[in-house]
Parts: sequence; C-alpha cells; structure tokens
Amino acid sequence: MLRVPDLEHKLDTLMSLAADDRDGPPPRLRHARHVGALGPLNIRHLRTRGPGHARLLRILMTNACSYNCTYCPMRRDRNMPRTLLKPAELVRIFLGALQRGWVDGLFVTTGIPSNPVRVMDDLIAALELLRERHRFAGYIHVKLVAGAEPAQIERLTALASRVSLNLETPCGQTLTQIAPDKSLPVALENLERVRSLVTLERTARAHGRPPDPLHPGGAAGMTMQFVVGATPDTDRALIDMVARLQGGGGIHHTHFSAFRPITDTPMENTPPAPALREHRLYQADYLLHDYGFAAEEIVYEPGGNLPLGVDPKAAWALAHPERFPVEVMRAAYEDLVRVPGIGPVAARRLVAQRAALTLRGLADLRGLGVVTTRAGGFLTLRGRRLQTTRWTEQLGFWAPEDTAGMHHLTYAVSPGTFR
Repeated sequence: MLRVPDLEHKLDTLMSLAADDRDGPPPRLRHARHVGALGPLNIRHLRTRGPGHARLLRILMTNACSYNCTYCPMRRDRNMPRTLLKPAELVRIFLGALQRGWVDGLFVTTGIPSNPVRVMDDLIAALELLRERHRFAGYIHVKLVAGAEPAQIERLTALASRVSLNLETPCGQTLTQIAPDKSLPVALENLERVRSLVTLERTARAHGRPPDPLHPGGAAGMTMQFVVGATPDTDRALIDMVARLQGGGGIHHTHFSAFRPITDTPMENTPPAPALREHRLYQADYLLHDYGFAAEEIVYEPGGNLPLGVDPKAAWALAHPERFPVEVMRAAYEDLVRVPGIGPVAARRLVAQRAALTLRGLADLRGLGVVTTRAGGFLTLRGRRLQTTRWTEQLGFWAPEDTAGMHHLTYAVSPGTFR
C-alpha cells in the first residue's frame, strides 16, 4: 500500500524542483528548510463559498528585504539565512505540486530585496509564465508591493485572481514609527488603482462579457492586512478605516495579524497583542461585511478597543436593551440577524420556513441553526420568553486581557507572514 507523503516530505520534494539535479541547490536555496529562513513554501486549505475547499501552495519568493521594519522577521538588519526563488523556479515548484495533485491554486508573497519596481517585475514574470506559457487558468493570489509603477499594477492585476496589499496600520504617522521605509499614502494610492481595475472587470462581466480565466483581472476581490498591537492604534481606528475602504467596493476581506515579538528585532521586548484581540477584530469586520452593521454601531471600551470578554455582536445587543426581545414569528431578517447566536443563514431559514414549521421552543430553533445558548435570552416565541438570562460569561481566574505574570515569548517567525 502506497504511503501518502506527509507535508514535510512534500515541501522537501517541491524545494528540490527549484534546483538543477546535477549541480544541487544553489547557495541561495541551501538553507531554505531552516526555521530561520521562514519556510518559503507552505500549503494551506482555503475555504470556499461552496462545498469543499481549495488547497493553495503559498510561496515566499524571497525573505531578503531592503526594508527595516522594526516588527518584521525579514527586516534588513536581522541576522538570518536568506533564500531567493527566481520566477522560473517558482513556476517549476508550483507546477510540480499541481501535477502531483497536492494543490489547486497559488498564493505568492515576497520580501523586497531591492526597489519595488524590480520586485514587481519578478512577480509579473512568474505570473506570465504560469498564465501565458503554461496556460494555468486556476486561482492565483498575489501580494502587491506598494510603490510599483501604474503599468505594473495593471499587468499584475490582469493576471491575478486576487490581489492583496499590506497596509499594516490605519495611520501614516504610526506606520512610519514601525516601518520607516513604507508610506501609507503610497499604499492607499496603489490600493485605489487596483480597486478601479477590479470594479471595471466586475462591471464588464455584469454586462455580459465572459471571464477570461488566463486574465481574471482580480475579479475575486482585494484583501488588505493590518498588524494589530505593534502601534498604539486602537481597534476603533482600524475598523473605521476598514469600513471606509470596503465602502468603495472591490474589497473581499481584511486580514488582521496580532503582533508577535520577533527575536533579534527592535520590538522583541514589546508585549504581544492578545490573539483574542485579533479574533474580535475579525468578528467586528464580519458585522460590517455580512450583518449590515455600520461602523458607528460597533461598541468599544473607553480606550477605543473592542471588549475582549464578549464578542462585538453581543456587546452591541447588551448596549441596546430597547431592541430586545425579538419575536421569532414576526421579526424581519434585519432584526433576527442582529440577535446573538443567529447568523445570516439561520435568519434566512427562519424567515423562509417559520410559517410552515411548528416551532415550540429552543430545540426547534437549534434545528434551524440558531445557537440557542446565546440567542435564547434575546427572543420571544409567540410572546413567550425563551430564556430569562440574556448572556452568560464563563468565569475564570483571569480576564482575557489580563497578562500579568505571563512569560514573555518571542518568536523566530510571525504567524502573519503568509497572509
């Protein structure tokens, strides 16, 4: 019986495809599997809107960087093994994984070893090889390097299914503090240029132009990333910027990456951001993106951050007792979806099926996808309260935000490297 190769074996096999068999790996690739090299290859499962998932090969073209961001494991002054994949090597690795059935699509990101224009030339060269020589018509997600030429942005967007951009902070002043070589106005200008191309492609398709799989025009939408907790920027500042940018269209989703102190960087003694803070920001973003909330409705603590002890939707519900309880049999979708424990799918089911179903209590609501331990106290069924307690919190020895006495951990790499 054949043994399915494990991930480590797959990655070793893929790295071997980048080298000439006779000469062995060139010096720039000999340390590619060392931890300090950040692992230039990674395979992840991408959830799709339909059933199943897509498997992406995530490739870091190089961890060499001329920028000196204080938080980044790839910063210029950090002593670490550096690797570099040339465009043809990247393509050879990906096609090898594709032919073996290990992956379905590609995610490409990179350090910035020289100026952004030269780096973008390499990214475009890799995508052109895949699309136009090898006719790969599948999913490609590529990280745009801010500061590129307009023609490069247009070409990269034309070849990519999705384009992402690291904004890092919502404020140019705080960005300069941690990334002196980066410019938020430049990044936002590039974002707007990609957005215009994405919306143009989507409009053309809406008017009947068939999609070109080899030149998808970024129609899957943009993503953007923020580092959370490396600067004093509040969650309110982050969410307000996300809401403003998403309001212009073309943005698929936002990534939030909780800051982690990296060894041998100026911020290695800075406390890490709570992972729960990252999670709360994602939840708040979902409220804007999927639940119809406006940015000004998000509830914050006095300091401007989201409460860690309760999720943003529940925080809003507890702050607006006048909106509850909601009557299950009569409430509109827009009211049901704001009840903690009722998501868009469950709300639509309730509206569509409640007239034909016999709903007697919490058990019947659970059958429709309602998380009744959260929703029960906010609902009535034919005028009857379903639960007297509106919210319960699990008690613990420490609050989620209390880090007193915790050991300060530092990391060799950042969890957000491949986002």
